[in-house]
Amino acid sequence: MARLTWLPLPLCFSVIFFLITLYINSLVQVWADRNSPYWLPALPDIGHKLLPYFSFYAINNYFLLASFLLVIIRYIFQRDIRLIVFRRWLFVQAVMFIMRSISIYVTSLSVPLPGCNTTAVGSPPIEAFYIMSLIHATCGDVLFSGHTVTLTLCALAWTTYSKGEEHYPIRWLWNKYKGINREITLGRPGWLFPKLDSTGDPLSFYITSLLVWMFTILGYLFIIATRFHYTVDVFLGFLLSKLTWDTYHYYIKTLAERRSIVITRFFLWFEGYGHPPADAPVSLLTGPSYGLQDQQEQPEHMEEPSQVARPGDAKEMSTSVEIKKRKLSKKADDSAQKKKKVQFSLKNDENEKPKKLDFDSLSSSLKSRASEKLAQVAAAKRQARVKPDPTMLSNVKLIKKQLKSKQKQMESKKKKKHINIVQDKENTTFRQRLKERQKLRRGVLYDMADKSKKIWEVLRRDETTSEVRVKLCGELMKLIEGNVKFLSMAHDTTRVLECLVQFGNEQQKQYIFEQIQKEIPTMSKSLYAHHVIIKFLTYGTDAQKDTIKKSLHGHVCKLARHSIGCRVLEYCYNDICNSAERFQLVQEFYGREYAILKTTDVKNIEELLASKTATGQRANVLENMQENLMPCIEKDLLSTSIVHRVMHEYIRNANEKGREEIIDAVKEKLIKMIHSRDGARVAIHCLWYGTNKDRKLLIKSLKSFIIKIAKEEQGYPLLWTIFDVVDDTKLVSKVVLQELMSSFDEVINDPHGKKVLMYLIAPRNTKHLQYDLVQLMKTSDTLATSKKDADIRQHELFEFCKSYFLEYFTENILSTLKDGFKGFMMTEMIERLSPDDKLTSFYTSLSSVLSTSSVEPQAETNLIENQIAHNVLRHLIIADGKRQKKHKQKTTLVSTLLSSISPDTLRTWILCNRGCFIFVMMLEHGQPDECKQIRSLLVPSAVETLKRQTFTGAKILVEKLLSSSS
Repeated sequence: MARLTWLPLPLCFSVIFFLITLYINSLVQVWADRNSPYWLPALPDIGHKLLPYFSFYAINNYFLLASFLLVIIRYIFQRDIRLIVFRRWLFVQAVMFIMRSISIYVTSLSVPLPGCNTTAVGSPPIEAFYIMSLIHATCGDVLFSGHTVTLTLCALAWTTYSKGEEHYPIRWLWNKYKGINREITLGRPGWLFPKLDSTGDPLSFYITSLLVWMFTILGYLFIIATRFHYTVDVFLGFLLSKLTWDTYHYYIKTLAERRSIVITRFFLWFEGYGHPPADAPVSLLTGPSYGLQDQQEQPEHMEEPSQVARPGDAKEMSTSVEIKKRKLSKKADDSAQKKKKVQFSLKNDENEKPKKLDFDSLSSSLKSRASEKLAQVAAAKRQARVKPDPTMLSNVKLIKKQLKSKQKQMESKKKKKHINIVQDKENTTFRQRLKERQKLRRGVLYDMADKSKKIWEVLRRDETTSEVRVKLCGELMKLIEGNVKFLSMAHDTTRVLECLVQFGNEQQKQYIFEQIQKEIPTMSKSLYAHHVIIKFLTYGTDAQKDTIKKSLHGHVCKLARHSIGCRVLEYCYNDICNSAERFQLVQEFYGREYAILKTTDVKNIEELLASKTATGQRANVLENMQENLMPCIEKDLLSTSIVHRVMHEYIRNANEKGREEIIDAVKEKLIKMIHSRDGARVAIHCLWYGTNKDRKLLIKSLKSFIIKIAKEEQGYPLLWTIFDVVDDTKLVSKVVLQELMSSFDEVINDPHGKKVLMYLIAPRNTKHLQYDLVQLMKTSDTLATSKKDADIRQHELFEFCKSYFLEYFTENILSTLKDGFKGFMMTEMIERLSPDDKLTSFYTSLSSVLSTSSVEPQAETNLIENQIAHNVLRHLIIADGKRQKKHKQKTTLVSTLLSSISPDTLRTWILCNRGCFIFVMMLEHGQPDECKQIRSLLVPSAVETLKRQTFTGAKILVEKLLSSSS
């Protein structure tokens, strides 16, 4: 029993018990958080209605830490009662943690704060450690409040064990400073004067207690205001803590009456009572009113109390005074007996000589210590006698030098550290050493892996017949049986499994799938094993594909921010899943509740947000989306379509602040997102809502990629947006237009690139451009982010590139006339050109091409009868007429045609229907002198010929000629 009477041992027990129960409580919190009904609304609570919502929930932890520190600082320097206070305080808290663990495990209530949804930071044991350290918080541990328990017990520890002198704190500190030991006059108990019980323990409140409880009640209010708990959680936490505290203290004050009970023996040891008499009163402050019979000296926590009287009732103090008198008399008798013994021993010492130490008379502990000390002294003497051998010392130094040089060599060859196992490097090649390394690493599985790779070399060849493949797959299955997971984790053997999944039969695929089925999320993040998952998504059965899809549920966000896992997720999302399955994967970005319980009532984010009618639910969904997107942006994992979709949904529905945060994070990384529809829409929104600085950085990040973007099916609308919203046209001309014009031929011949050029000439013209994209571009008209007038911006951009258009059309007039889109682009350009632009060379080139046309239908140069060239030429004449009326120029297309093409060639045009319509267009849109010239060309000789023709164009031309002549 000597070891069990060590005074701090009960305190150590309390500390260990407290830490164990705290960790258990944290584990149960993790379980409760992951199983809470997040989808249910918060319960009605009167405290939540009365107190306004306070978002800074960390203040609850600050109150908790402050209470802990106040209690520790208050009692750490009181040698008489500190062990008692700390061991009881921690023990009662541990009991309360056990009660709380049971309550939150058996009952799960809805989360008090709507939208509260924490993210797991690891496995449950690790997450419990974070919760225990106040680093992480949960939402599902509701009934009852652990913060309330700690605050209440800290307040009870302060008020129960505080000294009576503190009713006058300033006077008490002054007396302590001056060293005055002044007795306090017994007076009437009141709110400043604590009332004492029969053993001198305080019963009533005084000023410091009031301050402590005011601090505690303020902590209760913050717990309710931050929606950390319901009001009933705080009330039950206070009530249970108070009842447990009072019950424990009542129990230990009556231990002497229950010492026959088994559990009482533990508390007798825990409280250090020994074997008390049944009628002995027990003080909460100083323990029992008797001395321990087993010990010669009084322990630290049972020192005599101060002789200074504490204020209270004189009648109630009488019993305490009598007890103290008995203690003093007994102590005086003991001290007198000790003095006699000391005097007798001194007399004997004077007569006797010092004797040798008698080991038999020592206790067992002293014997062991003395023998150890003697052994150490003897060993030191022997070591001092032995002299070191100089040769041995030199050998040791040489060995140390060799080890250092070897270590340096190993560090300089880190890339080949595994191959360095092979010692004979001079006579071996790299491949041989690599083979030796694989043998050492794989052990008995090396032969199996080597044989399987040899079979794979034959199996994967295109010339291998189906019969041979069936035989080889059977041999391969016998080899890999039981080692599927091992083969999937190496770069060379994973190809064996991939080939077997591709060419094997249904039974062989099913066997491999059953071996890896439980490891799909882990293998998806493996550098080599993820190829096996992709092969099953490509060549597996429908049931296997569905199993893989379901295995990804709950891991979507983790895979999206993993450099390897995102490949599996992208392939599954893009190529395997249908629309409903894609939305199920996307839902996990909305919060943990959707990872557990998928919603099927809505089809998109807009419908989901519309259904969130409770306060904070919509904001919580958007907050979870941002929280899950930011790691992907920080890790630069922006090439997956699912991330593009979530980011597009977020930036489309977020508020201004959230949109700014996303734009600031992604503005220089958009080049990786433009290949998908949602990614391109994200870039467009960044241009719409970004500042001028954001737009400048975004455009500069696209440098050297402009041609690629213009040729992308989803990318070219981004260039339209740049032309629409960026006020700095010099920057756009330098970065975007210069690169486009330098590769003009490549861009104009691309099916998507030519739309970019058309937008520069005829912006938002639905005749030539896609209607829904034009409507999308009109969204920017309502924004206030661009200050320059749209017409001025478009004119400045067109002025930069019009010379390139005119030069190309002049040099490639024949191909342009035969290409409808290019031809209409040419007509739109002619209409927009200013009077200063010289079109003589363009008109001359067009006339020379038309002059070579013949009336033979089979000739390639018959542009007059060609349907596309005919329509282009008609629109050119119309556009030139509009331009001439606007600017009143002398040189026109009609006049150039009439002057450059010979009359005989012009007359041949009336022999075909479309040629007649060309003359009709000239008469309708030409100048009066031009119409007169046409009439003089056709009326005398061609009218009779036209009347003999049966096609419609000839009849209309005759009417025009006759009406003009009249």
